Amino acid sequence: MNDQDVIVIGSGAAGSVMAYRLARAGLRVLVLEKGKREDTSTFVHSEFEMMPRLYKHGGLQATTDSDMVIMQGQAVGGSTVINNAIWLRPDLDRLLSDWAQQGASVDRARLEHAYLDLERALGVADIPGDLMNRSAELFRQGAEALGTPSVGLRHNRRQCLGCGYCNYGCRYDRKTSMLVTFIPWAERRGAQVLDEVQGAALRHSGDRVEGVEFRRQGSAQFVKAGAVVVCSGAIGSSDLLLRSKVRSQARIGRGFHLLGGALVSARSAQSFDGYDKIGLVRMLPKQDDYVVESFFSPPAAFAVALNGFMAPHTERMLHYNQMAQAGVMVGTDPTGRIEVDGSRTKIYLKLSEQDLRRLKTGLKELCRLYLKAGATHVYPGLYLDTEITREDQLSEIDRRVNRTEDLLFGSAHPQGGNPMSGDPKRGVIGNDFRVHGYANLYVADASVFPTNLWANCQATVMAMSYLAADSVLGNRTVSAALHLERGSA
Repeated sequence: MNDQDVIVIGSGAAGSVMAYRLARAGLRVLVLEKGKREDTSTFVHSEFEMMPRLYKHGGLQATTDSDMVIMQGQAVGGSTVINNAIWLRPDLDRLLSDWAQQGASVDRARLEHAYLDLERALGVADIPGDLMNRSAELFRQGAEALGTPSVGLRHNRRQCLGCGYCNYGCRYDRKTSMLVTFIPWAERRGAQVLDEVQGAALRHSGDRVEGVEFRRQGSAQFVKAGAVVVCSGAIGSSDLLLRSKVRSQARIGRGFHLLGGALVSARSAQSFDGYDKIGLVRMLPKQDDYVVESFFSPPAAFAVALNGFMAPHTERMLHYNQMAQAGVMVGTDPTGRIEVDGSRTKIYLKLSEQDLRRLKTGLKELCRLYLKAGATHVYPGLYLDTEITREDQLSEIDRRVNRTEDLLFGSAHPQGGNPMSGDPKRGVIGNDFRVHGYANLYVADASVFPTNLWANCQATVMAMSYLAADSVLGNRTVSAALHLERGSA
């Protein structure tokens, strides 16, 4: 394969935006993706078929102690292929202040411009009321009864049909994932995308990366590049840098954190058919201690999040059509780490006492919300079988949750590991997204977040990659005054 101006490793929210902006500037761009390029017309409404096809480790990626499940996509388009298409900007006043304390300086005006440009390109809009699943009405009613009215969310979909299978790939191309937007847009500008790439590693000497070694279709390859941008996600990027023995004064893989939590299911006397239409549509106004969003899953995923064992669990699932669901999430502190041990990638993270306290408070508030809305039974996402029918039973949550493993804890928003900081002793990358000590190696994904977004990650991952592309282009003396073109997939 010919030499490239830039190799981008990863094709998700970060890598696809990076590839498009660089290719649009006229650079020769190669994208390497571990996952497969899928034909959306072959997607089916089967959780059991789509999970192994589209999810990293078939949806079974977890911390080393198995206390936390961490969901990520593995396909061309990354997690945007299997996410809920929610577009949520974080509280920038808080976030950029927190980041500045860690030595990370991000220009707010440029970041807001990136959000706006991306929103225009992807057709971001409010979720229409007629596409919100009916179980979200119970969530809305309960929030109003508590005096904290919920707000509708924004999304990147066009003419959605409301099938309810967003987490398993959109076979109708209504979700504007990277698979059907920025990846083909980049290819039309000349970028090349290779899928099913194995064993990618950086070859570097002194302060420069020479290129990337990898295996594909049974053969070993090496491609030279003027620059390499790692966009493999909060776990994958640390793994790649560690395996490539990249030098860093700051510990690569340290400072890992996530936004995650547990689901609460609520049963009502009325039938909602909550699987119909979009499941993640509303949230409570931002709390200081936790995030609460409505949700609903197809039956297999719903069953995993519903507590109870054997006969009680079966009896509850028989009332699936009468169920509503929502989640409580907390942004953990950056105390986790990513390590490599031979062929294994190890993920270490435990909930702190503060995290547990916040989750318990949020779970009790969400249970109370559903009871206020008229739910007859509420099932918080605890490991132990817990059924709540009255407010005076909420103290059971305090009694039964003392450790991470007491919760059915999951996350789709891992962050950190290669934090940004102008101080090379505190951050793996500098404020220009360049790895400290290297002239042409960059990281641009959720792994660069020094502290937690406390929000769904997609929008900010894409916006930060947008800014990082300017740094790469500036390093190559190419004008950074670019704007995304509007277009449909």
